[in-house]
Amino acid sequence: MNLILVASLAAAGLVVGRGQRAVIVRYAVPAGGPPLRCCPDCGHQLLGARQLVLAVSARCAACGSRTGPPPLAVELTSALLLGALAARVHPGLVLAAACWLALCSVPLAFIDAAVRRLPDVFTGPAFVGTALLLLAAVAASGHWHVLAQSVLGSAALAGFCLALAVISPSGMGMGDAKAAAGLGIMLAWRGWAALVAGGFAGFLLAAVYGVALMISGRATRKHQIPLGPFMIAGAFLAILAAGK
Repeated sequence: MNLILVASLAAAGLVVGRGQRAVIVRYAVPAGGPPLRCCPDCGHQLLGARQLVLAVSARCAACGSRTGPPPLAVELTSALLLGALAARVHPGLVLAAACWLALCSVPLAFIDAAVRRLPDVFTGPAFVGTALLLLAAVAASGHWHVLAQSVLGSAALAGFCLALAVISPSGMGMGDAKAAAGLGIMLAWRGWAALVAGGFAGFLLAAVYGVALMISGRATRKHQIPLGPFMIAGAFLAILAAGK
């Protein structure tokens, strides 16, 4: 384990997390709504062109209403995830692909948890960027069969989620299927076992959370929960656990 690399990527996660927070605030709006720039309660401007790469307070400076995830939640999530990936994923280009996927997935998880939406502005780049970096890794190593495995795995997981979205649109949306394409290509790179484990883990985590809500009386069987955060958590647990 390269401790300097782990520490460096963890520190980078803290810095990048500040920009991610701004992006989450901007896109955590209902489907079809314009990106948020002003506080919905008082109209105070929250995000300007220069502020998109700066830290955003968890509350509106004018009225004090909640405007985003709790302080440091995004920053610490990105830091822990990038540091963990640095410890478990190699070589460098594969690590870069995993980190890119992580940096796209963290905003997706927070946005879906807030408004049950996985915006295309993140799911598309998550897949394309991860695929291109893995393509570069294959070009350097010559192991083209691994890329073919990744593409098939991505199609399999996305296709499975798409079928569920068609059969039960109230339980899974098209955004989940699009997010599955990016998660699947990285999972399959780590192996077929990782793909199956990551997909299963996401549904298991969502089921456990749903049961916990019902036991606590905070939800009924008809209550819909966002699947995105659990799909992402399950995928990265499998990516980190894979022995490759």
